[in-house]
Amino acid sequence: KQWYQRRVRGKYVLLFSLGSVFTLGSFSMLWGPWNHLMHLIKRKRLPFTVSYFSTLFLTIYTAMVMKSTLLTVFCAFGQFVALLWYVFSYVPGGITGLKFFTKLFSRAVLKKAQSTLPI
Repeated sequence: KQWYQRRVRGKYVLLFSLGSVFTLGSFSMLWGPWNHLMHLIKRKRLPFTVSYFSTLFLTIYTAMVMKSTLLTVFCAFGQFVALLWYVFSYVPGGITGLKFFTKLFSRAVLKKAQSTLPI
């Protein structure tokens, strides 16, 4: 059973990471690969570039080499957040909308947690 779980986890991580790369690649095809690469290494975008590619590498590394499910989940979540940050930064009003929905959902979760959990 354990070899099956590792195999499924590895396939999922590879497909998840590949989908993430394809999403980034779609921007590259729209702008042109060279222009997009130059845009990614600009000072303003460098934090995204470093966080995205480091979480992409770490997701694959933790799943395939370290075989740690917990670390893989954390790295995949970081990869997802970095890609979401990138995509929303190009939608008009995207960052503002993202902040709004983050506040909205965090308030709803906190309200529910406070009413459910004894404090």
